[in-house]
Amino acid sequence: MKLNITNQFQDFLQSVGVNLPLLLERANVPNKLWKEEISLTDLEYYRLLQEFDQVMTEENIRQLSQFSHIQMFVPAFFAALSSPNGLEALKRFARFKKITGPIVVDSIELENTVEVSFKFIHANMALPKFSVLNEQLLVLSLLRTGVGAQRLSLVVESPYDYDDVTLETIGAQVQKGETNRLIFDKTDLFKPFLTQNNIMWQYLEPELNQHLARQEREQSFTGHVQQELYKAIPSGFFSVADISRHLGVSVRTLQRNLTSENTTFKQELQAVQKAMAFSYIKMGLPTEEISYLVGYSEVNAFSRAFKKWTGKTVTEYRKEMF
Repeated sequence: MKLNITNQFQDFLQSVGVNLPLLLERANVPNKLWKEEISLTDLEYYRLLQEFDQVMTEENIRQLSQFSHIQMFVPAFFAALSSPNGLEALKRFARFKKITGPIVVDSIELENTVEVSFKFIHANMALPKFSVLNEQLLVLSLLRTGVGAQRLSLVVESPYDYDDVTLETIGAQVQKGETNRLIFDKTDLFKPFLTQNNIMWQYLEPELNQHLARQEREQSFTGHVQQELYKAIPSGFFSVADISRHLGVSVRTLQRNLTSENTTFKQELQAVQKAMAFSYIKMGLPTEEISYLVGYSEVNAFSRAFKKWTGKTVTEYRKEMF
């Protein structure tokens, strides 16, 4: 996928002390900021999220989620804000959020409430705190801007702890849980949006639909291989022959296509296993279970691989994380 990174957004990150070129380097993402655009596979996007998680404070995330900053770089928010009410806004937001990255927005409509949650496109990859808090605050900012009111009736759940200023910003008690959720009262979501703009929506809808279609067509071959690996590794059937069969190409064609994108099957396999391992460690799973889920039949083999990836043992890495 291709993301537009405007100069204004880069300036904003710099103003809060975030060195975006350095984050790209650490995430092993090619730096093409001079074009105000970067191309990312799902795995590269996830690595970048992890790097942001290391440097962004809660204060930084609160600033990032302010709508005055959003307007610079998230066109899908304009589509949502042009909606007649919050219920329609959430539907549009969920549909077009994927333009800005492989984060899925689940919106479940119940009798009296609507539940909104966020997950990475690959279910076995846990979203870091940066992503969860940022997405939650963005949706709150969207709805508050639309109805022109700060107070909304809601319940919030997160696997992460938030500081007092963040809790005040959210304006509701945050429950600690295994998942993330925003639960809204439908009464608030039926309130008319002050920002409704049918003319803007008529212009934006075909443009955004074309953008979604183009993004799907332009996904790199490496990205398709990564997607198949995410699904196949936990099953234990993830050899180059297995992945080639899933993609409907020969092993030779798979290897040739990866070579043309300056990578190999072995490199992509290890990169996905590494990302999955980090995610499972954040979820608190035991090492034995992680080794199995990322495709190692023996814990010792996984431990050796992890030490090679990070220079640390799993135990040492856990201590640094927690």
